Amino acid sequence: MVGLTEEQLVGCAPPMPYWAPEAMDEYQQRFAGVLSGHVVPQFETVFQRSDGERIPVLIFEAPLIGKDGRQTGWMGSILDISERKRAEDLHRQQQEKLLAGSRLATMGEISSMLAHELNQPLAAISSYTSGALNMLSNAGNAIDAATLKPALEQASLQAQRAGQIIRSVHEFVKKREPERQLIEVKSVVEGVRALVELQARKYFVALQVQLEPGLPPVRADRMMLEQVLLNLTRNGVEAMQDIAPERRILRIEAHAANTRVEVSVIDNGHGI
Repeated sequence: MVGLTEEQLVGCAPPMPYWAPEAMDEYQQRFAGVLSGHVVPQFETVFQRSDGERIPVLIFEAPLIGKDGRQTGWMGSILDISERKRAEDLHRQQQEKLLAGSRLATMGEISSMLAHELNQPLAAISSYTSGALNMLSNAGNAIDAATLKPALEQASLQAQRAGQIIRSVHEFVKKREPERQLIEVKSVVEGVRALVELQARKYFVALQVQLEPGLPPVRADRMMLEQVLLNLTRNGVEAMQDIAPERRILRIEAHAANTRVEVSVIDNGHGI
């Protein structure tokens, strides 16, 4: 399995010749655990072949008990799980393709709402700038900055609003490898809030967001969490189409649960 002969292995003391340098600390800790009488029945790690190639392995360990019931040592077996890992990688790649397809399908559904939502700030920007230009044309050089400032500030705010919508869409649909890192749940919710509000307004649904202060960060893939949130909120919005408008309330809540963060998407629509 590791490309070494029996003579090169039998009688060796740690560090073993098939231990990969990058995992040396892990091996040393496990070996120390075995010597102290503590062993993990099975675990995955990586070995290094004689040619430098890394191979994933599954190791089983158990105490070696003599016929008199006394432990005389340890025994173990090692399986090369390269094929299993390749199958898992292939499955993961297929899931990522399905996820990307789902994101694009979602964007197709809200594209008409997106166009409508962008038209509003763009039209406002056009009106404010046209008004400012008219004031300059009619007043010549007599107009002061205080007169123009409110119109320009409103135009700037509307431009920021349009930019936020476009950024939300861009971040949502772009393809990339999954990347798990420490993230704040609040930033995940805010990342899709503009898209959620687009869907909610179409069906006259009020959106309420209640996030407990001081939530701990979670280790996750931001894009995947945003996809789940968008799917759940879309389902909630669609489930409330046939109820009274005053009951069309969609809530996103989050609170700490021990070392985890629990996020809830709640609607008043029909059940499953």
